[in-house]
Amino acid sequence: MTQTGPHSVEFATMGLATPGIAVPAAEAAERNGFDIFLLTDSQNLRGDVYSQLALCAKATSSIMLGTGVTNPITRHAAVTATSIMSVQAESDGRAILGIGRGDSAVLHIGRKIASLKEYGAYVRDLQGYLSGGEVDQNGFPSRLRWLDLVDVEKVPVDMVGSGPRSLALAANLADRVTLAVGADLDRLSWGIDTVRRAAEASGRDAASIPIGAYLNVAVGTDRDRVRESIRGGVATFAHFSAGAGTDFASQPEVMRRVTSRLQTEYDTAHHSQGDAPHTQVLDQNFIDWFAVAGTVEEVVERLTPIVELGLSHIYFAGGRAFGTHEALAQEVMPALRAL
Repeated sequence: MTQTGPHSVEFATMGLATPGIAVPAAEAAERNGFDIFLLTDSQNLRGDVYSQLALCAKATSSIMLGTGVTNPITRHAAVTATSIMSVQAESDGRAILGIGRGDSAVLHIGRKIASLKEYGAYVRDLQGYLSGGEVDQNGFPSRLRWLDLVDVEKVPVDMVGSGPRSLALAANLADRVTLAVGADLDRLSWGIDTVRRAAEASGRDAASIPIGAYLNVAVGTDRDRVRESIRGGVATFAHFSAGAGTDFASQPEVMRRVTSRLQTEYDTAHHSQGDAPHTQVLDQNFIDWFAVAGTVEEVVERLTPIVELGLSHIYFAGGRAFGTHEALAQEVMPALRAL
């Protein structure tokens, strides 16, 4: 199992890029001590992520602000780069660009998620634009010329991955990598080792790449109700490990028996909804394996060895039900920071 020495870890909470909702949520996240605030990018289900992030930048002063996550399909790389660099300028350097292969934003316009080849090519272009360099676009030397007019640092690209090939690609191209593999300690260790081995194989310093994880977490005194409160989110994150071309043989049996069904049964029309028919694929044992749900004491006990793996950041996904947001801020995070 991967182990590292003492370190600090950044904690994030997620919000919706909906006008009137995003800014108050960002203010609350900063007030409650979260390090990062993420907004989902799903134009058919939420508002525009970049305009909302810019508004959040003006309403806050210290919290990092990022996409959780954007994709390579709905915007040209130059548009994505200029959007997040605008947030970077307005926030005085507090932006992070989280990106994956695509999900609800892509599927709700009748498109397919990006192939790994498309994903890699897009991120390479993106990194070029963010660095202020020229990117070849059909023979035209394309660059963000307006960056010459502002003094702003490059936005870090945070690539999210669930399988061995997407994690290896992230190890080659990303400034930081975020696992979306659930909360099982062995599975997280597998993800960390996969990234580090791929980074070393490509000639990068593996220790220089921050690695974190999305974790579905809910806190409350009634464990059954708390578990049910994140069923929709758990199904969403589990189906990231069930895309076309997934090597199910590389997944542990407890995961494979769920993801193999989600590949065909996940209904994006009910994306993230707790009462969606596809959530019935998840039994209680899987939710307990993939997610973290319970009392404050149980959640701290479960998260402690995860933090001790050496993760750079943890993105809490799944909720405000039963006071999860407040419990994380007031009790769980202080306990984990004190490790």
